[in-house]
Amino acid sequence: MSDRLQTVKRLAAGAQGIATLSLLIIGSSTSAALAKDPPMRIPFPSGMNGQIVVVMDKAEIAKKNGIDPTFTSFQYGPPMMEALAAGSIDAVVTSLMPVTSYASRLPGDVKVVAMLGHSSHSLMVGRDSRAKAVPELAGLKLGVSFGSDSHLDTLVWLKDLGLDTKVELVNVSPAELPTALANQSVDAIVIRQPQVLRLQEQSGARILHTWPFRFLSIVKAKYIAEQPKAVAQYLKSLRESLLFIAQNQQQAATWFGAHLRIDPKVVMTVSKEDANYSAKSLADIDVSVTPAARALVSKWTVDAHAYKMIRRPVDLNTLFQ
Repeated sequence: MSDRLQTVKRLAAGAQGIATLSLLIIGSSTSAALAKDPPMRIPFPSGMNGQIVVVMDKAEIAKKNGIDPTFTSFQYGPPMMEALAAGSIDAVVTSLMPVTSYASRLPGDVKVVAMLGHSSHSLMVGRDSRAKAVPELAGLKLGVSFGSDSHLDTLVWLKDLGLDTKVELVNVSPAELPTALANQSVDAIVIRQPQVLRLQEQSGARILHTWPFRFLSIVKAKYIAEQPKAVAQYLKSLRESLLFIAQNQQQAATWFGAHLRIDPKVVMTVSKEDANYSAKSLADIDVSVTPAARALVSKWTVDAHAYKMIRRPVDLNTLFQ
């Protein structure tokens, strides 16, 4: 009887040990799952703002900051914003007009989380154009891509100058703007960098006016609510990506030039327009949405509605964090 009792005790002890080990394994697996870096799906935009995301990917900056990123390339902005609406991506580096259009259609779906500097777009005429100054645009055809940032800038600018009824606007897709100017189907175009530099160098086209082409980032409101730590790490990654570009200009331009299939020298030249390009440390880079930035975005959305580029006004109370 005593031997049987001891055997039972040993079996019980063994079972308890196995159960304890199982709990430790389960607990360890659970802790590992909880400790796993949060995923974040980030697309490459097609403009100069794409350099920030390309560097974030190539230098593994987001990964080093505790994010498990997935980067996806989009050739054009509209499909990228459609993917955002469908919930296929979480964060976007873009510009003012796509954010305005999106927020008008889907109020509260995204938040502006960062302001990221700027490139530019310019009003250009051919080398031999009779228009030597802005007032001489009266009576001419101006090619611009309807629905874009440059379209709204142009509308507001022409109105302020009293030229809105004297210049005919023609809708030309971004890729066709250089051709439209070359074949003289329009007399002038509004086009963004790096195409501006290309036209200057290749055809002698002249700039009559330039606007900043501002960059910002938005994140899905649902993602912000579910992954606040990841959003903080994303903002840190944006700042560090901008600093990397400033401190490693040749490398950043080589990566981005390969992505856009353009000469890295062009990327470096155009990038100089942004103050962040001369940053010496993180202290020189501020991506926060300041009161001045909010006022800028707010005015843009109001103008977009006034000039009928969006059907409904943007609910500014839901657009910012």
